[in-house]
Amino acid sequence: MKFYDTCALLNGYTEIFKTLEKEGESFYISNITLAEIEHIKTAANKDFDVKYKARQVSQLLNRFYDKIQIKNYDKGWDSIIEADPILLDNNDSRIIVTAVQLETEDKSLIFVSEDLNCLNTARSCGLTTGRLAQQDDTYIGYKVLQTYEDQQLARYYDMIFSQDNSELGILENEYLVIKKDDKIIDKYVYRNSRFEPIKYRTLQTQMFGEIKPKDAYQELAIDSLISNQLTVLRGPAGSGKSYLALGALFSLLEKDKIRQIIIFCNTCATRGAAKLGYYPGDKNTKLLDSQIGNFLMSKFGSDTYFIEKMIEERKLVLLPLSDCRGVDLSGDVGVYWTEAQNSSIDMMKLALQRCGENSYVIIDGDDSCQVDLSEYSGINNGLKRVSKIFKGQDYYGEVTLEKCYRSRIADQAEKM
Repeated sequence: MKFYDTCALLNGYTEIFKTLEKEGESFYISNITLAEIEHIKTAANKDFDVKYKARQVSQLLNRFYDKIQIKNYDKGWDSIIEADPILLDNNDSRIIVTAVQLETEDKSLIFVSEDLNCLNTARSCGLTTGRLAQQDDTYIGYKVLQTYEDQQLARYYDMIFSQDNSELGILENEYLVIKKDDKIIDKYVYRNSRFEPIKYRTLQTQMFGEIKPKDAYQELAIDSLISNQLTVLRGPAGSGKSYLALGALFSLLEKDKIRQIIIFCNTCATRGAAKLGYYPGDKNTKLLDSQIGNFLMSKFGSDTYFIEKMIEERKLVLLPLSDCRGVDLSGDVGVYWTEAQNSSIDMMKLALQRCGENSYVIIDGDDSCQVDLSEYSGINNGLKRVSKIFKGQDYYGEVTLEKCYRSRIADQAEKM
């Protein structure tokens, strides 16, 4: 049976408790870990991510309390720590000593930690050790198959042409990019449980003209925008997220496939920047004077007349997240949330619950480096959570754009 230290429990609680719930696989922890979890929850010097994990672990421990074996540290074991020069007088050593004493009863015990120093110390005490299964759960909307050998390339195509997804493990509506010698040579999507080649498609609009993809990843984005009810676009500033999103929305609006565009607004100040304070005027005036107004004018031109006219005709609605509760966005509407990295899970949940069966939804943002408030960071980020919950749904597509096209300066600035 596995014995988890505090670090392992905080970093792997999702899979640990999922396995406990589905397979009944119990585990050991020390009572010292319980105390550490409680301390982390209220510690002023811990960052948001760690405190959030501690709260989640605490709730799960309470839920599955009768299925977990908690072993108490005996004060008499302090002499073991004092006699061993490798062991320090700290909680890590006490947890390890607890596992050592337990191992005399359970020879199958495996001490699991994500702290390398703890693992080395545990090994020196004779324990069998292990680490959490290393899983990269970051979903980017596509998988890349890279090869430098013709034989391997042929094997990839054999699986695709025979519709054999058992080894590739592509999710529904996930894209597949094939690279040979670091060059993209083919693109597929796994749709309706079949691999389909990606066709070159453009967005036809009166507002922006014909929007053509600048690279393979923009091709995937346009395919998703045309094919799916809900699309998430990620990528650095200048990669084309909002340009493609607005192109798709105006293409539908001009063809009367949607009757209006709803833009969710969460106008928070740029991280580290001073706030300007009170803005005069009504709701729309205030919003147009904020970052969402700057964004719209950068896309439609510096004159606000066109934007104000669209708002007056109800073709464009600016909807602050603060006014979102109770709103029903059913009907043929296009819903757009730009800079969605500035959202919590609760905010994202609330916004998406407003959407109806005929809503067309686009979300864009860059949660890797453009989160402006600490409460939106890490595992509480709404944009990140969308991927985890919606990936694999037959109406959902996601694409992470790779390259900045705004300018050489903007492209270089991404490395700062």
